[in-house]
Amino acid sequence: MEFIKRMGLLYGKLGLSTDPSIIAARHQGLIAACDEFNEENVANVVGTALGLKGYELSEGFMSFFSEKDAAFDVAPHDKEAALLASCAISYVFEERFSIEDPLALCLVTASFGSTRLAIADSKLVELAEQKLAELQTDELEVPADRKYNEPGKEWTEAITALEQPQAKSQVHAGIIAAQQALQALERYTKSNAKAAAKSDNDILCYLRRLESEVRVYWWVSSGWSGDTSKPFKQLDCAEAAIRAGKELADKSKSSSVGFFAAPALLSMVLERGRASTSEQVTLANAATAAEQAWRSTNFQAIAEGMHASLMPLSTAMGLAASSDDEDDWQPRFERLTGLKVTQELTIEQLAVQMYRERLVASLLK
Repeated sequence: MEFIKRMGLLYGKLGLSTDPSIIAARHQGLIAACDEFNEENVANVVGTALGLKGYELSEGFMSFFSEKDAAFDVAPHDKEAALLASCAISYVFEERFSIEDPLALCLVTASFGSTRLAIADSKLVELAEQKLAELQTDELEVPADRKYNEPGKEWTEAITALEQPQAKSQVHAGIIAAQQALQALERYTKSNAKAAAKSDNDILCYLRRLESEVRVYWWVSSGWSGDTSKPFKQLDCAEAAIRAGKELADKSKSSSVGFFAAPALLSMVLERGRASTSEQVTLANAATAAEQAWRSTNFQAIAEGMHASLMPLSTAMGLAASSDDEDDWQPRFERLTGLKVTQELTIEQLAVQMYRERLVASLLK
């Protein structure tokens, strides 16, 4: 009921006078759509919620609403579609669907430091940032001690039946009791095997995270850029930020949503050996900060791909590289993303944005 009220408030904020019965039907469609939500929907739902060019809710996603309401006539690219996309995201967060990991990461990244807010819900990006922080913290959880799995009542009864005089004296009764005991043993063994496999996988996952964190620790301690074979302190601030974000993401493969400590780690790398990192960098200058050939190799495919608008920094770098760093890429970038190339970012923001975009790029492959 609370979520229906929230939907009603959002309809009101959009200036839509919608009957409560219609909102209730939309809510039922939303539940059905979210039950089938998968990674293939993430980019379209995020892009639609933010009103990004080239994104609209798919026919398959919209069909869940029309099935619950025969009069459903929302176009996949209008404001009400953006509202439904925003509601789908917040519903997934509230109900803790497994898809919330890529959804939170993708939305926070595409918002470009909250520069691009959801059309229908100005608080959605903030909610996604909180969810992302929560998910990153949860990934650090240490596996619990494994507990002994008691055989249970079924096994005890099967053994008791096997030991009865009738089972010992009558062949047929003995065979039936033995079969029942073996079946109970099989179920108990399978249950234990599944529990052991889950426990082993939890431990392996934890060890991979530890290995990843150790690699990151040495990378931060060394202050060495593997891509350039130089210390980060010898690179220009903007180039160091971009390369540090990219290299840290390459070392974060064990995490689906990235490290909670990523901003602090990047700051440590960037601050070492520098008097200050407080300067502001425009998107236009950031796009040409690193070597052109390196940018072309790593970002041109993103800039020319279907999800370019979700990763604006990568797209700016790819477009600039493909234009030989002439300014003619800038109008195209602004039309595509809705962002101005004159927008400024701090060095730390630049590094964190690159870090997140590299994670999203891996997610959307």
